Amino acid sequence: MKSEEYKQMEQVEGHPSICVVIPTHGRYHLLIALFESLRAAREHFQRPVEVFIIDSSPQVTAERIEAICSEFNAHYIRHRNNVREKRNLGIELARAPVILFVDSDCVLTPAVLLEHYRSYGEDSIAGVVGVTQFVGKSSHIWRIIAKTSFLNAFSYAERLEFAPWGPTCNISYRKDVLEAVGKFDTSFPFRLGGDDTDLGLRVTAAGYKIRCNPQAIVEHTRETWSGIRLIGRRVFRWGRMHFHMMQKHPHRVFVNPPTIPGIFLLLALLFAPLGLVGQSAVWATIPLVWLFLDLNLESLLISHKQGRQPTEFFYTLGSRILALIFQVGTVLEGIKNSSLTPLYKDISYTPPSSKGRRRGVAQIWAMMLAFPLAILILVIVQLIFRNV
Repeated sequence: MKSEEYKQMEQVEGHPSICVVIPTHGRYHLLIALFESLRAAREHFQRPVEVFIIDSSPQVTAERIEAICSEFNAHYIRHRNNVREKRNLGIELARAPVILFVDSDCVLTPAVLLEHYRSYGEDSIAGVVGVTQFVGKSSHIWRIIAKTSFLNAFSYAERLEFAPWGPTCNISYRKDVLEAVGKFDTSFPFRLGGDDTDLGLRVTAAGYKIRCNPQAIVEHTRETWSGIRLIGRRVFRWGRMHFHMMQKHPHRVFVNPPTIPGIFLLLALLFAPLGLVGQSAVWATIPLVWLFLDLNLESLLISHKQGRQPTEFFYTLGSRILALIFQVGTVLEGIKNSSLTPLYKDISYTPPSSKGRRRGVAQIWAMMLAFPLAILILVIVQLIFRNV
């Protein structure tokens, strides 16, 4: 939207300048904190703001959420539990030219509405992404997550001038652009995951820019990022969605060195038959031994660069296991859809970073060193058993 159109809209008395769309399911206690922060942000913004809470909570919780919506001057909308559909409904209902998406487990800083809104005005700017800071009690599982690449997008605004996409806990878009590119894709196989990435890539592919604003800060609780089973399932789902991103954005797909699941399957095909027909089944274990050595060697190489504390190794190892779960999800989703491309291809969402390059070098060295070490260990084991 051109800057003249903004000015014309602002001349209409009471017309909202920005719309905040918040999908939720439960999380009543988190919404109270969000509403308190939103009130301060509205006061700081000093322009009309419309807020939509789009909820799928059970009846009792829904009634409580509807009550606080009335208290904090927010529109309460019921919808089924599909986060993409909820956000699309918010887009349809919004009257403001700019729509800010926030998650229900977040808290706004006072300047966030103003910082998003003031970043528009140029025709090429279709979206604005801010910084998401994680707050609250840390834990062992959080320290593992912090060593993965899964959190990179939350700090794009601290490192980049323009982002290829941004997480929907702190990103705004022009409504006209969202309508032009087709809003959030509801055809994906899961209720959530990957939709923010896909939308951002479609916006930038259409020739628009997503501006980064490090002053637009949202705080995200770590409370909803805890629990081994929860994170494991989430990462596995992200991996499965990763395959669908590859299918939908083929221009971003590139040939990649073999992944850990790819090499594991190759070793299984090569050595499992040898173990079955030979005098010793020890060779059938090579894929498992290689995998164990690869993960540990890679973690050792990465943690050595980050610090010499023994705990760094174990947190890094945990992060590599999460990355493996992600890759397995991608490969299995590919096989489910009759595709083996995830075994040797990947998709790029962002420009490569120096940290990512170092991690890639460590991965390649670990893969290469793990194989001869696995052979050596199994030969020694076989000799020991022969002499027993």
